[in-house]
Amino acid sequence: MMAQTAWIEALWARLSAQVALVTRPVVVADRVWQVTCVEDQDALLDAAVSMEHFPYGYLLWEASVGLARYLATCPEYVRGREVLELGCGVGLSGIIARSLGAQVWQTDHLPGALQLAEINALQNGVFGIERFPGDWRQWAHDRRYDVLIGADVFYDRAMHFYLEAVFARNLKEDGVLIIADPVRPQALEFAAHLEKSGWHFQIETLEVCWQGTHGKSVEVVIWVARRGTGG
Repeated sequence: MMAQTAWIEALWARLSAQVALVTRPVVVADRVWQVTCVEDQDALLDAAVSMEHFPYGYLLWEASVGLARYLATCPEYVRGREVLELGCGVGLSGIIARSLGAQVWQTDHLPGALQLAEINALQNGVFGIERFPGDWRQWAHDRRYDVLIGADVFYDRAMHFYLEAVFARNLKEDGVLIIADPVRPQALEFAAHLEKSGWHFQIETLEVCWQGTHGKSVEVVIWVARRGTGG
């Protein structure tokens, strides 16, 4: 345990040299989870000048909290299943899935985000998650999963083509896609395109409020999608 704590502190120190990290409590399923992330977006903008990609994944987005809470209320989607979290960021949704009994793989194109996801898993006592870096535009991962999950991953229209290819490549024929989004217009467009392409959607909405939103409630839509079936 002491060695693990020292390792987390060393990783935190390396990341803190780039960005200012904070740890915030997030309530999911009657448990308080400690989530380390970047909260100051202005400071993140300054730090991003020296980075190849803007580090969106260092932030804890409302959609991630919404997806985590949704999974906790519907554990049957992930319990005992193989789950891939796309664009995991700080990792909350995948951590919740793992705590519910899923085998979880997390991927992000930012190495620092994967490190934050690992910190968050360990400091909440969740183990056994596999992680790997991946860019949807140069995607070479072939494993097929029972469930693909993602929070706020439809924000960039330029990535929709690549994401659709990832869904085709990595989701089993009878698999389930679960996406959370803060009702972005471009995300609605992409969901409509997928529906026309044969996906069947179930839709739920929830209001997300946590300490990081400073008391504001944000609407999050949850899409549960399957290919070519109404069941």
